Amino acid sequence: MADIIKPIVVNISLIVSLAFLANMVYPFRDNDELTLKKQLVFGLLSSIAAVLCMVYPIETFRTTVFDLRTVPLIVVTLYAGIVPGAICAFVISMGRLWIGGEYAWVGVLITVIALLIAFGYSRSFSEANKKWKPALIAGFLFFLFYLMIINTYLDFLPTYFYLAYFIPFYLTYFLMVILIDRLIRINIELDETIYLGKLSVLGQMAASIAHEIRNPLTTIRGMLQFLSSDTTDKQLKRYAPLLIDELDRSNKIITDYLTLVKPGSIELGKLNLREVVEDTINLLLPLGAYHNVEIKTEITVSYMVKAHEQHFKQCLINIIKNGIEAIDGKGIIRIKVKSKNSDEVSLSIEDNGKGMTREELEKIGLPFYTTKTKGTGLGSMITYRLIRNMGGVLQYKSVKDKGTTVTITLPISE
Repeated sequence: MADIIKPIVVNISLIVSLAFLANMVYPFRDNDELTLKKQLVFGLLSSIAAVLCMVYPIETFRTTVFDLRTVPLIVVTLYAGIVPGAICAFVISMGRLWIGGEYAWVGVLITVIALLIAFGYSRSFSEANKKWKPALIAGFLFFLFYLMIINTYLDFLPTYFYLAYFIPFYLTYFLMVILIDRLIRINIELDETIYLGKLSVLGQMAASIAHEIRNPLTTIRGMLQFLSSDTTDKQLKRYAPLLIDELDRSNKIITDYLTLVKPGSIELGKLNLREVVEDTINLLLPLGAYHNVEIKTEITVSYMVKAHEQHFKQCLINIIKNGIEAIDGKGIIRIKVKSKNSDEVSLSIEDNGKGMTREELEKIGLPFYTTKTKGTGLGSMITYRLIRNMGGVLQYKSVKDKGTTVTITLPISE
């Protein structure tokens, strides 16, 4: 038994180490857009993990070799798709054929089945809020096929080996799913920490100058209104409204600053998600009609969430308004519940607008960054801050020339 435990520990250590290395090269992100370069890197690293597992086999019976090589194959296919999975499967198959033996083809067959099962569940896996559920189904299905194949062609295996091999196999498999999910959450928290650091600098600057700038702007606006009301100067009458509009816009920027950095806690209440969304849509229907954009809600069930009504409506207005302005010509915005569990519910707002590149997506929410010609970049920052203050999470996913999906996740109200 000791001869089996030692290579099992080595196999597990190799797989976990390569997972951390992959996270260092390209930090794991939930619903991340994987470029071909990332897929190739993930395929290479998973292949290295699989080959190293084959170098240190758990047990050999006659010309058969058992190890944990299919764990990185299944995991990389579930998380990254068919391309890195196919690369890993090809390397494993070539390695098994190179080792040789009369049962080499059985190893190749098991590898192909692992790839097909993982790819078949990759879509439902990526869309699932709790990854362990589709992972459990995929793992159980692979277990049935694996057991059927070795019982059919390898009838000389001792009974104790099934427990000694399959228990560590599936413990490692679920360990990897839990580990990668945890790394994804850690990466999100690191991004938020960096973002909040930038936000803190912005807040200190805003708090120090906002009131000083606001007072003279108010005085200038009042004087312009007074002078333009009784003057006979045509130039002043003509340009005074424009100057007042610009002063109002400057004042709004300062107000946005103060909203962004205003200290203090907010009181969260119990909101009906469906009702709040429908109320917000009714407010924005005229704007959507003006831009020839249809706003549709697909929420058929009422969910009770923990949030601040006015702040949540403000966030929805900012996001939907951005979606309307991103659509050139006729378009549609769909609002629906993306996922729901006992703790939280995720609301997705999808548009078929111009979308954003990866570089633009990474800058969303940064101070003064905007893709609009007439924007301050503060709307997205305020939305992010308000959602976070309500204990929620705001995520963006976009494809250039195809559209953008914004996901708001809020806690369920007890």
